[in-house]
Amino acid sequence: MQRTRPVSFLLHAAVAMVISPIAAMVVGLGAVIVFNNSPGINSVLNAGGASNPLLWGPGLILGLLVNRFTLKSTACWVWLAGMVWIACGIFAALSSYHARFAGICSPLDSITNGFFFSVPKQSYCGDHGNLMLFTLPTLSAIAYSLGAWITLWLVRRARLSPDPVSSNW
Repeated sequence: MQRTRPVSFLLHAAVAMVISPIAAMVVGLGAVIVFNNSPGINSVLNAGGASNPLLWGPGLILGLLVNRFTLKSTACWVWLAGMVWIACGIFAALSSYHARFAGICSPLDSITNGFFFSVPKQSYCGDHGNLMLFTLPTLSAIAYSLGAWITLWLVRRARLSPDPVSSNW
């Protein structure tokens, strides 16, 4: 029993941080193909940067669905793996920051543009691949944990409260 918790956590983390970003990319790519790469769909996909629901929405849905079948409390802690993942990414970005950019782009601007904006304020500031490599899996893990928590809460609530229709008869 005790051995299954780490395995459960790793499986939920893999779904949240690998499958969910792939689903988000497929949804985004599908929208671009269906809407023929119109300026309208590009503005929707780029709106809000990292807070765009199209990025973290698949994680929330997968958290709701997967944990509905597994009902594991370890799924609620997947956000920790996401936070460690983005911390490693920020540490790596700060470690590779070159001092020649000091007058142009501060380390904070580099992190902000690279990790949190899909269309950065300064195109030369920050590695733009970090949004997909680090931020998207982290947001997916957080949303997955939220979806798992909501599922467990709804299941516990349903078990604790009797059905009003059947209790009257």
